[in-house]
Amino acid sequence: MTKLISECILKSSFTRLGYKLLIRNETSHTLLTKPELISIKELKERGVTLEVPINICQKGHNLTLFFICLDAEMTSRLPDFGHFKDAKFEAIAKVETIERNQKNENTVFIDVYFTQYDIGEWQKILNEYEKNQEEINKMIMHQHDIRDEE
Repeated sequence: MTKLISECILKSSFTRLGYKLLIRNETSHTLLTKPELISIKELKERGVTLEVPINICQKGHNLTLFFICLDAEMTSRLPDFGHFKDAKFEAIAKVETIERNQKNENTVFIDVYFTQYDIGEWQKILNEYEKNQEEINKMIMHQHDIRDEE
């Protein structure tokens, strides 16, 4: 009897990779310091797509994004201006588009384009995600090979 791939791949087989995100809206001078309300949906060469609560920003607003390691404990409060010592990566970004979330009326999808950031550090993050995805793909393909042999 053949098993489903989902029965062969365990959650513990994956290395969890990700970042918590905090946002400082430089245009409206507001902070979003609850990372559980921010979801990274897509990483791009020079920006990201995020799911955020409605009314956090408007098209054209400038945001500072603070990427915090997923397992890091924040030791200080997000400052009203300047750098944040707990951040692994920071970027100033402009909100390009805002799209309503059809599944959740309390959130929107925003596309932000980085305007000031360390290109080398961002590339390291992209490479980290790419490597992780390749490992997941290998694991899934390996399970296909095992199932084909049965």
